Amino acid sequence: MNGSHFRAVYLLAAVVLAGCAVRPVEQGTKAPSVAVPAQEAQTPAVEPAAPALPVNAPPIYPEAMNKILVAEIGLQRGQYDVAIKNYLELGETYRDARLLERAARIAVYAHDDEHALAAAKLWVELEPKNVDAREVVTAFYIRNGQYDEAQQQLEALLAINGDGNENAFMVVAGLLGRQQDKQAALEVMQRLVNTRPNDANALLALSNLALRAGVLDQAEQAIKRVTELKPDRMDVLIQQARILMMRGKGAEATGLLEKAVKNHPKDTALRAAYARLLVDAKQMDKAFAQFKLVNKQDPDEPDILLALGIVAVELSHVDDGEKYFLRLIELNRNFQSESSYYLGRIAEEFRKDPDAAIKWYSKVEQSQRYLEAQIRIAFLLAKKGDVDRARGQLSAISPQDPGQVLRIYLADGQILRDAGRPQEAIDVFTAALDELPDNTDILYARAMTAERMGQIDATEKDLRQILVREPDHFDALNALGYVLADRTGRYDEALTYIKRALDLRPDSYYVLDSMGWVQYRLGHNQEAVTYLRRALDLSPESEIAAHLAEVLWVMGDKQAARAVWDKALQGAPGNKLLLDTVNRLDHK
Repeated sequence: MNGSHFRAVYLLAAVVLAGCAVRPVEQGTKAPSVAVPAQEAQTPAVEPAAPALPVNAPPIYPEAMNKILVAEIGLQRGQYDVAIKNYLELGETYRDARLLERAARIAVYAHDDEHALAAAKLWVELEPKNVDAREVVTAFYIRNGQYDEAQQQLEALLAINGDGNENAFMVVAGLLGRQQDKQAALEVMQRLVNTRPNDANALLALSNLALRAGVLDQAEQAIKRVTELKPDRMDVLIQQARILMMRGKGAEATGLLEKAVKNHPKDTALRAAYARLLVDAKQMDKAFAQFKLVNKQDPDEPDILLALGIVAVELSHVDDGEKYFLRLIELNRNFQSESSYYLGRIAEEFRKDPDAAIKWYSKVEQSQRYLEAQIRIAFLLAKKGDVDRARGQLSAISPQDPGQVLRIYLADGQILRDAGRPQEAIDVFTAALDELPDNTDILYARAMTAERMGQIDATEKDLRQILVREPDHFDALNALGYVLADRTGRYDEALTYIKRALDLRPDSYYVLDSMGWVQYRLGHNQEAVTYLRRALDLSPESEIAAHLAEVLWVMGDKQAARAVWDKALQGAPGNKLLLDTVNRLDHK
């Protein structure tokens, strides 16, 4: 059984756990989901672990080199306290902002709030105009509920960027938007706005932040006030459309900007916003046409070239997409990593050229796409049969946060599963749980691997552990129900889990398949056919077809069963599950 019923653990757009009891994802038909870049002012993120000291920095003090060496060795060994202590002491001694930045960033990564704040405060003292330094301090004040202190830091940032500057508040909104506690971030932003209630830029930034946090009433209230102050601003109109989209009023949102574009045909920013809204509304052809008009007006704008490339690939206009990405690399080195990543996806999924894909992915430098590119290289190497090199590729990645640690473990386990080494995959997942205890994605991956090996007790144990933590974990409910129905005689118990899963997602093809299968096991053949036909209408999965054909065969309708098999085999010639089912039932 290849198992279409169960969710795959997503690592990125096309990295999924594959095989028995895991819902497959088509790899090679579509580019990753469109994420067209928005034109918003942003400041650098703070969370990742500390970068190396700048290559062009002045020489570090010779007498400090021993401590720096001790700090770096500690960092490599995961002894963050050693690294933080040494860098903080050096920073205080030499009053060197570079050393204090490194201490602060390592402390942030290690969740050592006390030393992170101490290092960052001195860093701010030495470099009062450094946005990163003030962001670190602000984040800790917000985390600790010290809103007055956070507000003071942001007032200083506004002064640095020019309080009257149109983008100054958007920079602050970008900084606050990266805080984990969205409500606290909004509270601080509201405080800033309260001191300047008639500042349209401040109110627009508040609306943007509220929209990103999903607080639509606050976003709408702020933008309404901006409209009263500045009724002719196009960015206000764009924000109104975004709020409408978030409220599920897509037609009204796109209609608003469509009318505005007709009235202001030369406003490229407005047209670009309209195109992005069309992407959100899944109107890709219209979005592509609008982006092309923007490109015609401003041929070398990198954000538009990137958007054009992404949407082109989404529409399977591969040659166009390739052209836009290559042009982007030629024009702007800052977009090389993003463009190389998508060129790698084109080579992998459309050109079916793994060597070219690896070449492009290798050009992706440290950026938001870096981890994804490295994982794709590993999967391509494994697919070529070089599993050890693939795993070496993964082990060479330096994860920047627990989320990246998780993705690397999942990729490593999947590579071993796909290579026919499931016990080693289980060992990897078990080691991952030592580092990330009770992580549901890892538990699910281990459960599915154990199911492939026939270790039903272990599968059930991990799935139940997930449900203790998350009673409505849809995939665990469905997986446990299907395993009990398919591999044990506990059909009534299986039915309860599958019913709960179906209540959560009534149109899921793989839970409909599970429901059909458990009904068949219970002897309710007509009900089974109803569910299985609904599942097959939603997805032409081989396993669903095999299940439906088996039920029809057992009911005595062999002609209908063969029709289902024949149609399924046309779409998946030589499919082992279908052929095995035919042979098994033919010999009964």
